[in-house]
Amino acid sequence: MGNGKHKKPLKIICEEVAEHTSTAGKATGYHGKILRLGRKFGLHSINMFQRGQEVSKTIIDNCQFACVMMQKADDSARYLQQKTGIPASEIVGLEKLEYVLQDGKEWKKGELNW
Repeated sequence: MGNGKHKKPLKIICEEVAEHTSTAGKATGYHGKILRLGRKFGLHSINMFQRGQEVSKTIIDNCQFACVMMQKADDSARYLQQKTGIPASEIVGLEKLEYVLQDGKEWKKGELNW
């Protein structure tokens, strides 16, 4: 797995990404290589974080799918609008358990049900 020859992609889950990021610029080290070159080798990274401003721009710029949930601050919604194209007004209006799911440039709202 991870050599580009396996029939199914290897999913890599990176949680609390801000803890492992030193800058909001280009991702570096192994994490940066996974983000930029992973698809070539059958690697899919799943990156979870609370504030987009605290993680490498490579994560948001290179992702096909994004799930945006409620943001505490309006400036976080505006930042995510700049990076994803999802209107800040849609992000600001999210309530607990609501989300916006983005696939490429298309997005739709949804809600988690327990």
